[in-house]
Amino acid sequence: MKSKINVIAASILTLFLTIGLSTSYASNTNDDKKEKKMAKKRKSFQKNKSTALNEMYNAYPESKAKMANAYGYAAFGNTGVNLFVLSSGNGGGVAHNNATGEELYVKMISMGAGVGIGLKKYHAVFIFEDKEAYDYFLEVGWSADGQADATADTGKEGEGGSAAVGMNVSRGVTLYQIADKGLALQATLQGVKYIVAKDLNGMK
Repeated sequence: MKSKINVIAASILTLFLTIGLSTSYASNTNDDKKEKKMAKKRKSFQKNKSTALNEMYNAYPESKAKMANAYGYAAFGNTGVNLFVLSSGNGGGVAHNNATGEELYVKMISMGAGVGIGLKKYHAVFIFEDKEAYDYFLEVGWSADGQADATADTGKEGEGGSAAVGMNVSRGVTLYQIADKGLALQATLQGVKYIVAKDLNGMK
């Protein structure tokens, strides 16, 4: 009788250990997948930043001087069809503090379905003149709907047949946009919000 009880107890213990190990393995696997996904997105956002800066400098050589005197910048990009259709957003980039070298990942989120439909290439660079403007961008985020009524003019042609637009969108902030020629860039500005990506920056 005692032997049978011991066997049953051992079986139950083995079952709990198996369940515990399986749960732990599944949890670790999910964590690994999540981290790989975030690492991939960080790499994508870094690439967006580099491409956006190159696009801006090619279209606007004078922007180099403005950048040299800036406190910081935030550069974004995305390529493909229907860039901002998803409400969760599928574009992003990096905010860079020129004074400290610190960088933060920032998401572009569509505030309405259909924004930017048909746009195959879009890049944007915000240049911040001072700490106040830069900090406000990171702490509050930025959206044209709430902070500017900027009308983009696609009259200036940049590299690769793209239209390049630079405009003062709020105090201490200049925005350069480079997108497909012929598309009203205001449509890519209105309805899009830029906010710090807490998950990619390890924030809670």
